[in-house]
Formats: sequence, C-alpha cells, structure tokens
Amino acid sequence: MAALSKDAAFWSKISRKYATDPIRDMDGYLVTLERTKSHLKSEDKVLEIGCGTGSTALLIAPHVAQITATDLSPGMIEIANEKLERENVGNVTFEVAEVLDHSPDGATYDAVLAHNLLHLLPELDSALEYISSLIKPGGLFISKTVCAPEHRSFKYTMISKVAIPVMQAIGKAPFVDFITAQTLERKMNDAGFEIIETTDKVGMFTSRYIVARKS
Repeated sequence: MAALSKDAAFWSKISRKYATDPIRDMDGYLVTLERTKSHLKSEDKVLEIGCGTGSTALLIAPHVAQITATDLSPGMIEIANEKLERENVGNVTFEVAEVLDHSPDGATYDAVLAHNLLHLLPELDSALEYISSLIKPGGLFISKTVCAPEHRSFKYTMISKVAIPVMQAIGKAPFVDFITAQTLERKMNDAGFEIIETTDKVGMFTSRYIVARKS
C-alpha cells in the first residue's frame, strides 16, 4: 500500500474524534442539505468528494439513484463504511480517493458535491478542471467553501498568516488556502461552470454555497 499523503494521514489520525464532535452549526448544515437535495433528481448518479465520515451521502442517498462518496482519508472512509453497514443503504459506495483519482474509466456524473473541501486543495485550478471533466454537460457542481473576507481584519490575518501556519508546522492542521468568494467563482467560470445560485454565511470567514452548471 502506498504511503498516505501528509493531509490524508492528518485526517485519518483525527477521524474518530471528528466523528464524535457535534456539528457546530446544525441549522446551517440542514439548510445546506435541503438546498442541495432540491437540486438533485431521483434518477441522478452523484459523486461526493471529501465526504468525511459519510453522513451527508447517507442523507442524500434516498433522493438519488446512486451516490459514490470519496475521501482521501482511509480513517474517514472506515467510519463511513461502519455507518453504511449499520444503516444498510443499498445505493451508496464509499471509497478512498484523492480528487484527481476519480473516474479513470471516463464515467461521468449528473452532479458532483464538494462541501467544505475546496479551501483544502493545494492545486485548486487543476482540481476544478478535473471535477468539470467528471460531470455530464448540463450537470451540476454543488459546493460550500470557507472563503477569505474581502476586507481582512487583524484577527483574520493573525489566524490565517500566523496561527494556522504554526499549527501546520507541528502537524495540528492540514493544508488550507483561503481565497475570496469572488476569486472562487472566477476560477469556477474558468473551469467551464456557470454559477446559477449562491448563498453566503458571513462572519470572520465567509462560507460561500455555490450551485454551478457545467457549460
């Protein structure tokens, strides 16, 4: 077995704790879940990238034909498969995969989901282009991403430029690259997506929910 990447090892190490931590903003999570389900159809074949411990995929499964959910962390996928075995859902498959590992046979999806993932990708432009290649023409890319604010406060700067790099240096944080929501949308346009819906949760960091259609 190939050695895990640094980030895969990080997420595997914390996977059991991650699985037991409560969702910080349950109301926001449920709103995002319902909005996502509203864009999906019962006949859709769906891919979720960065699925974590699989909770979202299992909740979406009754509303689509089939969902493949992947994460780079074997530890996360182990927990997801434990949930799958308990819930006995027949149209979900969990797999370990990096973003660029998907669909080597050229299979395409009606929708690709990536919630709380894009700010964790080192090569975002390449990832967006690859994700576009996995989606059928007219299909959807649905994401929610932590973004940098347009006007950066001192507190934001200290966290992003000091605290996070220090934590990364001692193995307590993964790679992260915060860009503004406007920059993210431009990169999606460049990768061949048309933005059809956006919603923000605004704070020190902005969470931008985006529904984009492949041109």
